[in-house]
Parts: sequence; structure tokens; C-alpha cells
Amino acid sequence: MPDSTPTAILCFDFDGTLVDNPSDPYEIAQLEQLLTHMGKRGACWGINTGRTLFHTLDGLKQHGFRLTPDFIIARECEVYHPNEYRRWVDLGDWNARCANDHKKFYKAHAGFFKQLQKHLGSHWPGAKFISDQTEPAGLVVPDDDIMAGVCQWIDAQLGAWPGLGYQRNSIWLRFTHQGYHKGSSLQEVGRLLGVGPEFTFAAGDNYNDLSMLRHEVAHGLACPANAVPEVAQHVGSLGGYLASDDATLGMVGALQHFFYGD
Repeated sequence: MPDSTPTAILCFDFDGTLVDNPSDPYEIAQLEQLLTHMGKRGACWGINTGRTLFHTLDGLKQHGFRLTPDFIIARECEVYHPNEYRRWVDLGDWNARCANDHKKFYKAHAGFFKQLQKHLGSHWPGAKFISDQTEPAGLVVPDDDIMAGVCQWIDAQLGAWPGLGYQRNSIWLRFTHQGYHKGSSLQEVGRLLGVGPEFTFAAGDNYNDLSMLRHEVAHGLACPANAVPEVAQHVGSLGGYLASDDATLGMVGALQHFFYGD
């Protein structure tokens, strides 16, 4: 992390926002040029993703990045930064608090997960509940329409299960403690670095990005042209930047718009 207070925080969702599939090396180079220049002006940049830390690092290599982020928010709630030995370590005590709260969360909501599994089998054929060491409680469904129906059912249960939260990305969903998401994690980064939302930029393309695409978190809001309609509508309603290009090139346009007056 920077030795002094950054002039700004630049935060990007990874898949579909910072990178495309596949990514264009020329577009990645354009983006890195802007990030390098912003870094010389005192800004720091990072990634806010549903991927694990190591999956994110592999993705950066796969997409040809040469720059190392100043921070990574992994699994939408775990905050890391590279130390002086270039090893990725916890940033502050947020991860310890997050792990402890989620341990209690999964135990307290075991009854809800059992109820959900019964409901899935009778209402949404093909929907699958996921529970393993990496993902204690999640879902994958056949298509977006089914996921919309599942989310409506979950939303109707929230009143009976305090603290229940979830993060949706297309046909995937992860259950989380309500206090931990991309928005709260980015706010913690800002608190630790001494940078407020007025000097924070955030960009994303999917439902799980909505929590950080708010003025309480960042005043500079953007989404690429490939963002889901609900995200594009939300960003537009807050006066954010709706890129005319997908993913990487869209982020080039967003940075130029906010920081170079283009």
C-alpha cells in the first residue's frame, strides 16, 4: 500500500469489468497505462471480486496484466494487500472479524439452508445448493430467470432470518452475513487508507456490484456497456458513467471521463 494517504481509490470488479473473455492485450495495455499514470498522481487501485485471492492472481496472469494491484477484495469480503516482500496478507483485522462473523452466521442460519434446499427441489428443477469448504452456502441455477425467482423467494424470508445476506452474479449466488459485501469491504479499505467516498471510484457490471455502486461508498460510479440492465439503470440514476464499450475498454473510457475530462 502507499506510504502516504492516496489521492484517490480506484476499485474495479474483475470479470466482465476489468477484463473481458478473452481480453485484448492492446486494451489491457491502454488500461495499465492509465493506472500507472494515476499511480504517479498518488492514486491506488484494486480489484473487488467474487473470486478467491489465488483465483484472482491467476486471472491477472491469464489476462496479461503486468501491474500489481494495491489491494484485492476477494470473495466480496476478504481484504488483502501486498506487503514489502510482495506477499499478499490481510489488510487490518477485517478478515479476522469477517471469518468470525461468518462462522456464527452459517451456524445460526442452518435452519434456513435446510428450508431452502427442500424448497429448491420442489420449485426449481436443476437448482443446486452448494456447500463445501470453499463455499459453505451457495446456489447455482440453470438460468437467470430461475435465479430471479429464487431471489424473490429469499427476499421474502429475510424478515425471519436477521443478518441473512446474499451476493448474486448471474446464475450463481453466495450467502453471506448481511454486513459483509463489496460495498462494506471497499468502505473498510477507504477507512484504513484515510480516503472518503468523494475520492473513491468504483466500477462493476453485475448484481453483486450494486453494494459498492452507491454514493455512500464512491462518488465516481461506472459500468461497462456489457453490464446487466439493472446495474446500468442504477448507475445512470445516480449520474454515473455508462461506458459505450465493454469491459476493459469501457474502463479506459471511465477513467478518462472522471480523471482526464474526456
